[in-house]
Amino acid sequence: MVLNVGCRVCGTSSVSIIIGMDILEPETTAPDAAAQRHVANVADNLQLAADLGYSDVALLAPGADDALTVIADARPMTATAAVPVTRVGEAIPRGDEPEAYDSFESGTLTCGVRRRTRRGIAFSATAYPVGPAERPYAVVVRHVGQGAAEAPGKMEVAFMRLAGLVFERLQTGPLLDLDTGEPYSTTRTAGDGVLEIAPDGLVAYASPNAVTIMRLAGLEGSVVGSPASALPGGATAVAPVLGSDMARSATLEVSGRVLAYRTIDLDAGALVLVEDVTEARRREQELRVKEATLREVHHRVKNNLQTIASLLRIQARRASTDEAASALEEAVERVSSMAVVHEMLAESADESVDLAVAVRTVVDMVRRGLAGPGAEVEVTVTGETGLVPAQVATSLALVAAELVHNAIEHGTGPYGPGAVGVAMERTDEEVRLTVSDDGRGLPEGFTVQDSAHLGLAIVRTVVEDDLRGTLTFGTVGGTVVEVAVPLTGTDG
Repeated sequence: MVLNVGCRVCGTSSVSIIIGMDILEPETTAPDAAAQRHVANVADNLQLAADLGYSDVALLAPGADDALTVIADARPMTATAAVPVTRVGEAIPRGDEPEAYDSFESGTLTCGVRRRTRRGIAFSATAYPVGPAERPYAVVVRHVGQGAAEAPGKMEVAFMRLAGLVFERLQTGPLLDLDTGEPYSTTRTAGDGVLEIAPDGLVAYASPNAVTIMRLAGLEGSVVGSPASALPGGATAVAPVLGSDMARSATLEVSGRVLAYRTIDLDAGALVLVEDVTEARRREQELRVKEATLREVHHRVKNNLQTIASLLRIQARRASTDEAASALEEAVERVSSMAVVHEMLAESADESVDLAVAVRTVVDMVRRGLAGPGAEVEVTVTGETGLVPAQVATSLALVAAELVHNAIEHGTGPYGPGAVGVAMERTDEEVRLTVSDDGRGLPEGFTVQDSAHLGLAIVRTVVEDDLRGTLTFGTVGGTVVEVAVPLTGTDG
């Protein structure tokens, strides 16, 4: 079977784990489910162990003919790996990974007695059984390069020791979240500080990053030797995990700094990863403020446009001639079409809107304004566009309003009978808008350049000058107008 598992804590991409049906033959389904959950959790935490231990790691389980097969693996970001590419799905001969076979068969930790070489990299291997000692489900094999093993500094020694403790903890069962009880996994980031908490609750080791983070968060005195509960935020993020056999993530604000803790209780003591995310949170806050400000601006623009439309509508009712009233009503439509897009932007988290939704709203507004009750004008809108930049959406909404208005008024007549179609299409390079009617078509010799119609002049200016698009008129069973606008270089 195939399990898709991923980090539930930090959102890393999932790992596909191939588990043969013959790994377990339980009497009931409960042990099988527990074993699968355990193995999946080990796979979730392989990258943490690989980076912490400067080693490439692989999780193997028995497959066909009892050969151990790699079901998940990870390579370190912190060192050169002896195995440069994934081996997931490969059956590994005993001669290639003798420690893995010995550990799986004995149910005990097995260290390689000789150094081997792969890709010119000398490495030693250690294998850890996963599951009950009398009948493991799987085995983890860890390769440590000669360079990391023979010339380590104090930090490397501490990290490799902690990696070993993580492997030993994962042998007996999955890591569980202290707050939810769900399987827990995490990874190590470049900015992490690493601390080891001794069984007595005191800090036994602190990496240089950890010391800097603790200092910035207000800790005075030596970090090493301090009680875990005395660390900035430690009483909440670290102390409750000690002795719990569980793990926990917590993000806290301490002395003006924002610290992201991940604490894992080990068989002896605990591993603490802590990252100062103050600047990242500040940027997130600034972005949220910017987004809120933009939404408020769009909301106010929409209100102002609606006010202008209302004033024009009032003026149209007081116009002394039908021609003046008609011109003012057309201006109301233009202003209202732009207000539609700004209303959508006021509700959006970014500067993009769904053009198809905006066009449908604008077309319906024009139809209701021109085709009164009982009119036999059928207007249909088809196609999807997805999100497009606000500037493009605003301009094309105005273009759609003008073309549909023109099609109803001059193509079919506002009372019909007649049909108007609006079609939208989007490719990677452009968005297309086509408006057609079943009317009498264009007059002979028509050119948009010579047309005296204000609406068409607006359409031409917006499409060709503002959007750098193309505008095509034709007569196919009526009038067909096609607008093509490039999206290259735009977001959305």
